[in-house]
Amino acid sequence: MKYIISAIGKTKSQQEDVITFKYLKRIKNIEIKQYEVKLNNKQKKIEEEGLKLISSTPSNGKLVLLDEQGENLTSPELAEMVLNWKNDNTAFINFAIGGAFGNGDQIKKSADKIIAFGKLTWPHQMVKMMIAEQIYRIETIIQGHPYHK
Repeated sequence: MKYIISAIGKTKSQQEDVITFKYLKRIKNIEIKQYEVKLNNKQKKIEEEGLKLISSTPSNGKLVLLDEQGENLTSPELAEMVLNWKNDNTAFINFAIGGAFGNGDQIKKSADKIIAFGKLTWPHQMVKMMIAEQIYRIETIIQGHPYHK
């Protein structure tokens, strides 16, 4: 199975991605996709961003949307969800990070799961780092590695 982290907005400096890349090096089969949507109309921008994230999910994949309104899961619960999808022969899991104005209705309806990192709002760079770490943690939980204690 392959992981995708798709995000709206590009990293402004390489320093912001240092910790993210630390985890990406440890994960096999992962790709980061970043998109920018330049529209002035806020609602159209939100919907277009959602379409970009939806289209970044292969047809044989699952879309996990990160949203402050999403479900709060423990790392073992997230690992169990991923393992169940692996066992169902899911080829891809796309963890999608929306834009600054949030996520539109269309992507929320298209998502296989909507999760949150608590009720707080996080900067995109931190969310990318946090989801990269969680993907690494998921893999260690599934493999029985002692990283997750």
